[in-house]
Amino acid sequence: MPFVGLGVGVGRQRFGGGGGGFDADYQAVLDYATTQGYTLPSSGQQTLQNQLVVDLKTAGVWNKLDTFAVFATDGDSDFALIDWIGLTDYTAVNSPTFTTNQGFTGNGTSSYIDTNFNPATSGVNYQLNNASRFYYVNIISGGSLVLEGIELNARNGTQIGNTTSQRINQSTSTLNAAAQIGLNGFNIINRTSSTNVEIFTGTTQSSRIATSNAIDSQTQFILRAGSSGYNTSQFQCYGMGASLVAENTDFDNALNTYMTSL
Repeated sequence: MPFVGLGVGVGRQRFGGGGGGFDADYQAVLDYATTQGYTLPSSGQQTLQNQLVVDLKTAGVWNKLDTFAVFATDGDSDFALIDWIGLTDYTAVNSPTFTTNQGFTGNGTSSYIDTNFNPATSGVNYQLNNASRFYYVNIISGGSLVLEGIELNARNGTQIGNTTSQRINQSTSTLNAAAQIGLNGFNIINRTSSTNVEIFTGTTQSSRIATSNAIDSQTQFILRAGSSGYNTSQFQCYGMGASLVAENTDFDNALNTYMTSL
């Protein structure tokens, strides 16, 4: 039986089916895309994406999210940039390459994705000592080692490799010991207290210590972290919310099920 977590963020989850027989939250994504004139995914993929939402709810993940985008889709690039939680759009800056069913790839020099999500001003579930940032990557590549971060520098960012520089709400401190993130597949960094950081690549966990001090008031970037440069990896999804340590195995399973179906 999958673990069902205790959701937070009261009022953010809709119950019941949508107009097409889908979960109401996924139907809302399709309705938003239609009003914007975006090309929807194929009918078969809509079924898969609806199941992803259902699986995330069953796992106790969905209601802990503040922002979530699925870049790996056979809808158009505009559909790929929809924030499924906020029903707004991420922005593709300087044309990162969009590949159907694979996601967005940076060019290492100028292209990136701006989530337009500032956790300091818009975070509901994402809090100073209860937070997560996660992504699913299809290709880990070169350029800057920084995979995602804030506008000004590498604070609140993650880097490819085994390093003490993985950060979540700790603009002035590094981890007490190196930790690996940025492997192909599911990656997540969680803050569970004022001192504890939990990092997963898939289901492999690294427990580390770093003191929290601030939620940086910048929008989060993907494939860039400001002055720390640009990356050439390929991202298939991205999101932020409350800590998801207890839900990690079922979260990993849900994303793997969707990605391997493409």
